[in-house]
Amino acid sequence: MKKGRAKKLLGICIFLMGLMIFSVLPVQAAAPRMYTIQPGKTWTRYDITGDGKKDRIKVVRKKSQYDGCWNGADIYVNNTKVCAINKAFMDMSIRIITLSNGKPFLCLRGGTDNDISVFHGLYQYRNGKIVQVVNFINETYGRPANEAKIYLSGNTVRVRTEAMSYSLGYCTTEFTYKYQKGTLLRTSNYGKYIKLNAANKRTGLFAAAKNIQAYTTPTSGSKAFVIRKNTGVKILNFWTAGNKMYIRVKNGSKTGWIKAVTFKESQGYAGSPQFSRVMYTG
Repeated sequence: MKKGRAKKLLGICIFLMGLMIFSVLPVQAAAPRMYTIQPGKTWTRYDITGDGKKDRIKVVRKKSQYDGCWNGADIYVNNTKVCAINKAFMDMSIRIITLSNGKPFLCLRGGTDNDISVFHGLYQYRNGKIVQVVNFINETYGRPANEAKIYLSGNTVRVRTEAMSYSLGYCTTEFTYKYQKGTLLRTSNYGKYIKLNAANKRTGLFAAAKNIQAYTTPTSGSKAFVIRKNTGVKILNFWTAGNKMYIRVKNGSKTGWIKAVTFKESQGYAGSPQFSRVMYTG
């Protein structure tokens, strides 16, 4: 009897010790995930409302009188229309992103001729509607092209987009977004240049097509120095906020910021008015 009771007590102790060890172990966060879905079909495997339950998701493209074109798209969640996109496009991509904390987002893009993007960004379900929370497009300073490359890590999203910059020609840039305050927010106004197609293949430099004023910071308006025509310029990174954009450059031993060329300023040019041998294509 005593032996049986001792075994029972030993079993209970081992069980309780196991519970204690399990309770202090760190909880492993779920890996973020990204899924691609197609328009015209109802998808029932994913949560898009953020309540942890699987939803019925359908994206319906609106027909156009022109072959190969669509007049826009409507998004339905659980048989309710929650978003209307009223821009014409030829092709569309739809990706569902789920962060490690379980919060879902949509990445939507519509493209036209020459892979130009007409809408492109991150969308979130809020108060019964799907709304854009991040816009990848800034048409003031370039023509956006192709589908963004997205890299997930925990609750952070790195986004690489391509554009025909009116200053630098075809380039790839990167921003990082982090989940905070209930949505995805850009972590900084400073972005990276990942690839600059028009840079000199040997030196990596651009040649100034004219004298260019450089500033000490992208916000102060304080003049730093003048980049002289035909001198070499190294592109470092860029800053953008609201409707303003500055490019950080190095000219010889000097570093400063130059204003990015706008669409209006590019009119009448076959290429960048700032740098030589930078042609606009696409």
